[in-house]
Amino acid sequence: MKKLGLVVAGLLLAGCATLEMNNLDWIPIGPDFPPTKAKNVEIIGSKSDITRPYGNLGLLRIKNLQPTRDNLKMGVEKGRKFVASKGADAMLIGQYNSAEDGASNPRVTLIIYAIKYVDNLSEEDEKAIEDFKVLGILNERSDS
Repeated sequence: MKKLGLVVAGLLLAGCATLEMNNLDWIPIGPDFPPTKAKNVEIIGSKSDITRPYGNLGLLRIKNLQPTRDNLKMGVEKGRKFVASKGADAMLIGQYNSAEDGASNPRVTLIIYAIKYVDNLSEEDEKAIEDFKVLGILNERSDS
């Protein structure tokens, strides 16, 4: 019985290991906003389902996931928490499965666009946008 508990614990740890931070790849496109609550981040499966004006905060890739339902669900929740930390209101989610290219040991990459709705911005949100613009101008001038 003790061995069974160790095996189960090992399997759980192996499943969690696929979601470590080194599997995350964040490509910022816009400013970071004050964090939102992960449970309030809307999950969207198609761009046509976005019905409000928005901006794209960045692209998150969660790489090298085993293509099991539980791993993918954990990946989606990890992505939801991550984009919430950037101030996202929603996430547009897709995936790439290496099985499509004939991989013998297929892995999935979740592709998540962090969405910020812009039709109801707070003062803090507007300040984040203004700061982002200023930093962009300064970076542009420092390169010349």
